[in-house]
Amino acid sequence: MTQTHPLTPPAGRQRTVRVRVKGGYEPPVVHGRVGEPLRIVFSREETASCSEHVVFPAFGKSAMLPPFEDVALELVPERAGEYEFTCQMGMLRGRLVVAGQPSGLRAERNAVPARRARPSWASSITGEYGDTALLTFFVWLCSLPLLLLLVVPFLGWRVAGVLAIAWLGVAAGVCFTLCVGRIHLPTVRPNR
Repeated sequence: MTQTHPLTPPAGRQRTVRVRVKGGYEPPVVHGRVGEPLRIVFSREETASCSEHVVFPAFGKSAMLPPFEDVALELVPERAGEYEFTCQMGMLRGRLVVAGQPSGLRAERNAVPARRARPSWASSITGEYGDTALLTFFVWLCSLPLLLLLVVPFLGWRVAGVLAIAWLGVAAGVCFTLCVGRIHLPTVRPNR
């Protein structure tokens, strides 16, 4: 009689999920179970350079995604929780949600959490608002050649440089105003 490790699922129980890559990940959330092998097949339907690489930081895995080809990435989640996967620039984002113990396993009493808990306002700042700042920077960077093209012939390089820096300040100010307006920090009320 052969004994198997409790985390080793029976043969053939690998779950396969297909993820379409086109301007994002579809579906954006992939589900798995602790200890059960998960095969994620990425199908990249675009040539944008941002989506040519997928990264699973919590698992130390990544894969190149050639355009219009299927690429399989295999994982065996060991802990329940939510794990992010992104493109190499962090602009495309998806989540792997791992449910508790597979059938036949007991939950450990002192299970280690999948990731450290952060206050809700901290995760929203690092996630959504970090994206807003990055988008603002790219808008400024992409509009810079137009600004230089319009200003340099008439006013020279010095004025164009000053206007480019001023434009960066305006873009950063707008970004900061938008982000601060949407942050909901917990209010602390003094005891009376």
